[in-house]
Amino acid sequence: MHALLSFPPSGKTLKLIISKWKEWTAKELGIVWQCDFFEHRLRHDESRREKADYILQNPVRKKLVARPEDWPFVYFGDGERPQFER
Repeated sequence: MHALLSFPPSGKTLKLIISKWKEWTAKELGIVWQCDFFEHRLRHDESRREKADYILQNPVRKKLVARPEDWPFVYFGDGERPQFER
């Protein structure tokens, strides 16, 4: 799974937040997760859009679909799919 996430300040570590979320989804949804995760924090010169486009291109790079908009397994917090650039 690839995701762009943002959390409000809470004093909790990202490792704890992700761990608890994975624990909950495993119990509630039966998801089997790998043991760890990789995080990449956006730097000042990186854009969210750049990273989102990279994630959306993954199924295309793996030849699962011809275009990013054809991949059905995408969720956006606002419920809207992005406008895909051609």
